[in-house]
Amino acid sequence: MLQRVFQIICLLIFILGISCQVTSHQVKLYPVKEASELGISLKPKNLVEIQVVKVADWEASLSGLLDLDDPKAKLAGLKDRMEPISIYFYLIKHPNFGTFLIDSGIGESFTKSPDGFLVNSVLASQMHLDQLKIYETTKSYLSKNKINLKGVFFTHLHFDHVLGAHEIDRSVPFYVGPGEVTSKQFINLFVQGSTDRLLGENPNLFQLDFGKDKTQISVLDFFGDQSFYVFSVPGHTPGSLAFFIPGKPNSHLILGDSSHTRWGWLEGVTPGSFTTDRNLNRESLNFLKKLEELNKPRFVYPGHQERISNLEK
Repeated sequence: MLQRVFQIICLLIFILGISCQVTSHQVKLYPVKEASELGISLKPKNLVEIQVVKVADWEASLSGLLDLDDPKAKLAGLKDRMEPISIYFYLIKHPNFGTFLIDSGIGESFTKSPDGFLVNSVLASQMHLDQLKIYETTKSYLSKNKINLKGVFFTHLHFDHVLGAHEIDRSVPFYVGPGEVTSKQFINLFVQGSTDRLLGENPNLFQLDFGKDKTQISVLDFFGDQSFYVFSVPGHTPGSLAFFIPGKPNSHLILGDSSHTRWGWLEGVTPGSFTTDRNLNRESLNFLKKLEELNKPRFVYPGHQERISNLEK
């Protein structure tokens, strides 16, 4: 028995020893001077405009998108299948600080042959990248709309959220959540190279540092005028982010992949195998549901399906 325990401990030490970060690119810490309490103001000093751009339709395994062992999923009779999803980026326009993106959309290289995908062939096959139906590339959108981009917030660094990053100007700051880069995981041994290529050469990468335990939910009033709140919601990945944008008359809650689907959000069911830590994801999802209940945003945006209007309920 003791020998078996020793073998397990040695295996864990070995796995931890060969774990690595999601990207080998250099990252700078972005210290948050004053992380706000979890309450937010619905009376912003400035109003931020938001525009949602769907760049592609796609499909993914339902067992990755939803926890099919959840009693609600079982009661609904949900079984694993390929589920239609979409890829989006969000355009955030601040009257004083300029235009930012949430997530990076998709690059022009993905409109060409699979040889230009920047993702290794095994991962590309597992992700069904050949099933992407692309409507808009980020580079083309920014160019034709003459947008001078000031920064990109990443909900997290899974491939499907960084597919357009390599084509964004190298001077543009990329912001990620606490621990998103510096946390080490075994799975990153297989994805780091592709993530590096997708982020592009020498990305201007910043990791938000709330000065707290990285597993703790935190909030940042990014522009300092109650117009754009960034939430650290760990679970799906170590540094997952969500966003709340107060507005007149409409407020917006962007979930990232703390909830991939409309059904998952409405039923309060966490993601499945795509999530790193389901217990932390549950805590973050519960927090976001409470945030919705207290602040009643007009629109809620799951990570990979159409927005939900609270008038639908």
